[in-house]
Amino acid sequence: ARLYYSSFDVDSVVLEDIVEQTEEMTLIGTLKDLWRYREMKVQLVIQLWQWMVTAFIYYGFSFSWSSLGSDIYISYLYAAVGEVIAYTAMVFPLEYWGRKPSIALFYIVGSASFLVAMIPFKIGGLTVEQLSCLVGSMFVSAVFGSICLYTTELAPTSHRGKMLGYCSFSGRIGAFCGPQASLMFGWSKKGTLIIFAVLSGLAGLATLRLPETKGVPTPNSAEEVQSRRSRGVD
Repeated sequence: ARLYYSSFDVDSVVLEDIVEQTEEMTLIGTLKDLWRYREMKVQLVIQLWQWMVTAFIYYGFSFSWSSLGSDIYISYLYAAVGEVIAYTAMVFPLEYWGRKPSIALFYIVGSASFLVAMIPFKIGGLTVEQLSCLVGSMFVSAVFGSICLYTTELAPTSHRGKMLGYCSFSGRIGAFCGPQASLMFGWSKKGTLIIFAVLSGLAGLATLRLPETKGVPTPNSAEEVQSRRSRGVD
């Protein structure tokens, strides 16, 4: 082919483009970008932690409500109603306040609720332990329902599928370990609640390190993720 009286090989240009894009989309290309761009590494590590902690606490409570009340049916009824409220209410802070502050608040309030649950006090037919665990699990459920959205908005287009896969794998580890919390509740309720509170609190603090994505165009490449951090775009 000729362009402005100069000849060039169209096939080679197209092939080079394809080879370059294919390399970026491979696992090796993704790992290279994670090694090359510090911001990508930091964001991925935080998100892996978030997914693992969220799944661990979520499934930990899902299998433990029988240990937190005298009536297993009433306990699970409260848990089901709490999840419906959490999934409905989480939309409003995410939409109007933003992803980062909302998810960080969900984690921190959940952490505080788990600590309050250790107070031996009764309100009507409910103990503080049952009520606080219900509130804490509602906030963790809110994170469970919103973290996938946040991850897809943080990840660049070129790496979104793989980063979501890494985070999903991390969440599966937490989900695998979560049901063992029912055994932990049998051994020591306070010890288990302290573990949940520490994990949730650390996840909330780590979330504050991530950028806000509400109203911000999703990045297209790892370079854009790094440049946004360098420019202080939050």
